[in-house]
Amino acid sequence: MTNRAREATAATIVYTAVTLALFRTLLPTVTTHLFGDLGDPLLNTAILAWNATVVPLTNPWWNFPTFAPLSGVTSWTEHLLGVYPLTSPIIWTTGNAVLAYNVVQLVSPPLNGLCAFLLVREVTGSATGAFVGGLAFAFAPFHGEHVTHIQLETIYGMPLALYGLHVYLRTGARTALAWFAVGWLSALLSSAYLLVFFSILLVLWCAWFLRSRSSRTLASVAGTALVTALPVVPLVLGYYTRQRAYAFARSYDEVKSFAASVVSLTGISHRSVLWKGVLPDHFYEASLFPGLCVVALIGLAVMARGEAASDQRAGDPASRYACVLFYFVAAVVMWLLALGPELTWAGGSSWMYGPYWLLQQLPGGQSIRVPARAWVVGTLCLSVCAGAGAAYATRRLRSFWIVLPITLAIVGEGWFVADTFEVPPVSRELRLPEGAVVLDLPLYEGYENAVPQYLAVMSGYRVLNGYSGYAAPHFGPLRDALAAHRFTALDAFRRRGDLYAIVRRSVDPALVEWLESEAELLDAGDGRRLYRLPRLGDAPRRMALAPLPRNGEIVFMAR
Repeated sequence: MTNRAREATAATIVYTAVTLALFRTLLPTVTTHLFGDLGDPLLNTAILAWNATVVPLTNPWWNFPTFAPLSGVTSWTEHLLGVYPLTSPIIWTTGNAVLAYNVVQLVSPPLNGLCAFLLVREVTGSATGAFVGGLAFAFAPFHGEHVTHIQLETIYGMPLALYGLHVYLRTGARTALAWFAVGWLSALLSSAYLLVFFSILLVLWCAWFLRSRSSRTLASVAGTALVTALPVVPLVLGYYTRQRAYAFARSYDEVKSFAASVVSLTGISHRSVLWKGVLPDHFYEASLFPGLCVVALIGLAVMARGEAASDQRAGDPASRYACVLFYFVAAVVMWLLALGPELTWAGGSSWMYGPYWLLQQLPGGQSIRVPARAWVVGTLCLSVCAGAGAAYATRRLRSFWIVLPITLAIVGEGWFVADTFEVPPVSRELRLPEGAVVLDLPLYEGYENAVPQYLAVMSGYRVLNGYSGYAAPHFGPLRDALAAHRFTALDAFRRRGDLYAIVRRSVDPALVEWLESEAELLDAGDGRRLYRLPRLGDAPRRMALAPLPRNGEIVFMAR
């Protein structure tokens, strides 16, 4: 084993130990509980199960079995195909999608740290700096707010891709381009946000580092990027076609509401521990606090300019100091993007349009909902700078032990706590015909619908309920109609075929009374009752799924 391999292994062991301590409450219940809440984590668990059930990118795969009878629902949220090679074999082997999700939850911080370690090691030439840079990326305060957004935790592809590019500049080795391709594809498949924001960073990287290189080098990098991105093209087209069919787009005001402000740099996650009660914790998605230790290390990296004169490549854009300067500038660019279409101090009156406004003018730019998530890329850039600062500190002080207080400070500032929640078990005794359409009661308004959605995916039926990035046009009116005891709102579903209803605890007694008089009771037990509402009318049965609309027309409505 080479010295670099031993260094990377040792760093990964530390990252893993910190991760296990951070998620210590999850470990005893890793097969039955989720960390944080049962909203987005359970939605993503259902997506992982769906990916393992249906061949991705086929027509059936696009029809996630929620918000029945609408089709194309897969395109309403993230696809999570980036972790398919890891999670699908777990689900195929164990049948446990919760375990698969939690494996991703637990392996992501060490992988993020390891890949950032490789990048910072290549940029700084320092194992100490690489360890600190990996630590700063894996356990940045940013993660406390997004621990329930697994698509923003599986971000190891970004540093891996950049590592490959830096090695290629130094050596010209084709194996380095292979590392770039693997990381680039992983980043593209991790999240729609990375597809946009990391692509911007990659363009900036090429403009900075390849401006003085040969056209052959530029062609090699560009060709690798384009060929690697080809598998993503049908995915992007599928999203674009289906979201356009429903006329889905984020309004300008909605995007502004999810943007950061200048003051957000002081915002910590509501799950954070160290600065609780000192710094504001009400910014949620826009919590951009980088940590005081990281800020101090970045200051040291800037001070290292004096050592640039001793660097034989000081005039080269790929010199160590020039690399650090690039990542600092790139972090500023990502911060400006995180501020959204209009720059504000604390979410009030705007000063001017920001660079994100330009992004919204591009095709598809209006579908990106949360500008503040650009900070996930900015966090990587700051981690490279922090690693450079740590490398400078150890050289100046000539002491390795300075790493210990730095480690404690970074981990302390990134530390967060959250409860674990038990996932409702899947009833194996619930027998429904293949493709059955089910109304799971009570019909909630928000994230509580993630539970019936998950149970539907795991049990193989379609459900009227749904929790996703977008909501079905008929879902709100249906919920309002049932609350107002207008039970004829279910007739539109019953004209398509039999409708099944699962009644759990705390359901409106009037609705239960109506079901008792109108429906056939099929099963009772485990705190729930299963009814069948027979099909209405003599017309031929319709397809289980309504066709995609055209230009946002309403293809189905419950009244």
